[in-house]
Amino acid sequence: MQYFHDVLPWTVISTGLFAANDLVGFNGAKVAADDAAVLGVAKNPCTVIGDPVALNVLGVARVKASGAITVGAKLISAAAGGVKVAGATPVNVFATALTSAADGEFVDILIR
Repeated sequence: MQYFHDVLPWTVISTGLFAANDLVGFNGAKVAADDAAVLGVAKNPCTVIGDPVALNVLGVARVKASGAITVGAKLISAAAGGVKVAGATPVNVFATALTSAADGEFVDILIR
């Protein structure tokens, strides 16, 4: 189920394909690396490269957890998709967990 509360929506021209709730980078493509820079969370799927796509860049979103996540954890992008808990020296923390989740479950995040 898609779930979000966007404070700042933003539209980008896609350079890759992705599903709703995927993390999208500043290049307009799905984020597929640990601790990569994240622009926002896709509000809709992108099925055609070059289409405009709405992102939630500030607010609350629901994304997949990669590994166990606890409430209040600082989050970064995960290579497997979704988010994971930031390690000791993260570069691109972009969100905080609002709920707990086990690996593969959905977690509510506050994007800042």
